[in-house]
Parts: sequence; C-alpha cells; structure tokens
Amino acid sequence: MFDKIFEIIQACFEALVPFVILYPFERGLLIRLGKFKRELGPGFHWVLPLHFDTVLHEHVTVRTEHLAGLSTTTSDGKSVGFDAIVTYRISDLEKALLQVTDLKDVIADTCAGQIGTTLSESNWEAIRHGEVVENLSAVCRKRGWKYGVEIVAVQLAGVALVRNFRISSGAGKPSTVHLTPLGM
Repeated sequence: MFDKIFEIIQACFEALVPFVILYPFERGLLIRLGKFKRELGPGFHWVLPLHFDTVLHEHVTVRTEHLAGLSTTTSDGKSVGFDAIVTYRISDLEKALLQVTDLKDVIADTCAGQIGTTLSESNWEAIRHGEVVENLSAVCRKRGWKYGVEIVAVQLAGVALVRNFRISSGAGKPSTVHLTPLGM
C-alpha cells in the first residue's frame, strides 16, 4: 500500500521539476509537446514542467557489442565460425534516438551482415593471417553513419574452421544449425 503512495508522490515530483541535469558523458534531445526542439549538452537545462518538455538522454561514450556465434563460407569454400567485438559511439544523437528503435539491434544487424559479406569474399588464409580485419572496420563504419553511429573498431575472436550440420525437425518447423570446430 505504501509502495503505491510513494510511486504517486514520485511521479508528481518528477512532473513538477522544471529542470534537468545532464552529466559530462551524456547528451540529450529536448522534445516539446511531441516535437524535437534541440540537442542538449552536459549541464543544467530549464524545461517546462508537467511533461510539456521531455528530455531523452543517452550516454555518448565508447561502447562495445559482442556478436557471438557467427559463421560464413569463404571464397575458397571453407566454413568459418567466429565472434565479433564491435566498438562504437553515438555520433548523431537525433538519428540514434529518434530514427532507430534499438541501437544494439542496429549494430548487430549492420555489422554481422557486413562482416559476413566481407569474410565470404575473402579466402581462409587472408582471414587466418588477419589481412581482412582492417577492412571490416571500414565497411561497418560506412553503414553505421546512416544510423547515427560511428563504428570505431571491429575485431574478430575465436576464428576457426567449422563443420555445419543441418538437422530438420519436421515439415514447417525451422531447421537448427550446429557448428563444431574442425581439428586444425
């Protein structure tokens, strides 16, 4: 019972506060009556109370995303399994918050597709010796700008030749793929 009372008091207090404070690692977007007004930097900012103004804020520091269990077939016909570590930061806050539903999904989808395509166009020896890694960052960076994200670096981890097994679970049901490392 007291929990509900405290929630109501907290909601009323938050609706009446006429300011917002953004920390040095944050940036924000001022939304007034549902329309974007301007971007806010760190510090103290006056806002209209009673939810006339809303501030969407986000960390703009460097982050990493781990993409696990990826695989592709190289240009020389080798099945390769790998993980990717993507380091990124928000470069355009308006795009990243207002035009993208989930930033982590955008990073995963954009980079996984670009990495898979790039590796499938390379041969196993070039991948094994790290010759394609620098190109991965460049191709992912090019796609990331579209979503307000700067891809700082892409690294591959656990790169190995694998066997692909497809096991069908019946008509109309999805297949599962199991990857097992090959002895090298």
